[in-house]
Amino acid sequence: MLAGLSVIEVSCPHSMLAGQVLADLGADVLVIEPPGGAPGRRLGPFLDDRPGLEHSLTWAGMNRNKRGITLDLDSGDGLDIAAALIERADVLIEPAPARCTAHDRLLHCVLRGFSAAGPKRGYACTDPVLWAATGVPAHTGDGDRPPLLAPVPQPMMEAGADAAVGILGALAARERDGAGQRVEVSTRAAAMMSALGLPYFATANDSPPRRGQGRQAVPGIQVPSVYACKDGFVMLTIAFAAFAGMTERMAAWLIRRGDMPHAHAQVDWANYPADVRVGRQTLAPLRGLIDGLHRALATLTKAQVGEAAQRERFFAAPLMDMADIGAFAQYRERGLWAALPLVDGREVAAPARFAQFSDYRIEQRRPAPRLSEHTAEVLAGLGYSGLEIQALFHHRII
Repeated sequence: MLAGLSVIEVSCPHSMLAGQVLADLGADVLVIEPPGGAPGRRLGPFLDDRPGLEHSLTWAGMNRNKRGITLDLDSGDGLDIAAALIERADVLIEPAPARCTAHDRLLHCVLRGFSAAGPKRGYACTDPVLWAATGVPAHTGDGDRPPLLAPVPQPMMEAGADAAVGILGALAARERDGAGQRVEVSTRAAAMMSALGLPYFATANDSPPRRGQGRQAVPGIQVPSVYACKDGFVMLTIAFAAFAGMTERMAAWLIRRGDMPHAHAQVDWANYPADVRVGRQTLAPLRGLIDGLHRALATLTKAQVGEAAQRERFFAAPLMDMADIGAFAQYRERGLWAALPLVDGREVAAPARFAQFSDYRIEQRRPAPRLSEHTAEVLAGLGYSGLEIQALFHHRII
């Protein structure tokens, strides 16, 4: 799909997914790392829980189909070599501050933590800081404990995806007018996409809003959205107004099971919150519903909760961990997983593709590059002799 497109990626955690998307689509992506290895090589999890430059499963999973060289971009010789590579390239991806020189047709993507003109431009570009700046943690966890951060480096993934989209858009524009473009990606802005479904409040002389703890509030009671079951947790929605039919069917199911008092069978769930506010209804039915859900779901597995939700027509979804995802039959039937080669001839199952196309198949053409795997080959292609390459290595340029 992108065969013939030459991409230079100055590797950082936020660039890896962008480069992988382009490589999966057929581009020739060359990763530049410092001689000591890219930061992505130090991201866990690690093979056999042993940290090492060739043991990062994150690196292996996000750098497939790429070639790799080492280059000291803090040196003049290193920048000269990078300039020669970029002169032949169509796309350059690098972290801020940009150090590489662009040519007229180059699609130059610069990734930064925060907007260059914003008040947080000097903040540390670490995943916890970026995630906190999105506002999402304000809505997580219990109110009497610290907020919960994402268990995976979510901002770097969001930034990489946005960078890939921006580059593909710029590529389409270049096909039309032949001009290069500069694509700027703020990781914080990209990660805020995860927060678009959350409510925000402007406070003016009012007390600031409290964390919702993943719950919705009815006057006098907090309504949970996550419940424990036999083999983990499920997310379940208690709805009112136009979606109250789901709650009515859920309550009827609990009553038939004996987990909720029959006295609550005739509750008008559509108008329930309003009825509580004006005193026409008590909190007893809602408490009975929540207590009944806790009792019922504790006896069921995630799969059984899903079957009940489909049968009774209410909304519930399993909270899947990586073991659940790995064993999910539908993903396997759709060909989501592929064998990812690791060091010493070992393999691990990894996502095979991010999309299915009718006229193109994403395939793994090569594993992630080992440290400096293609350096000599690439420099020879630029005209460097064996002795010159040895000298660059001796002086720690490569």
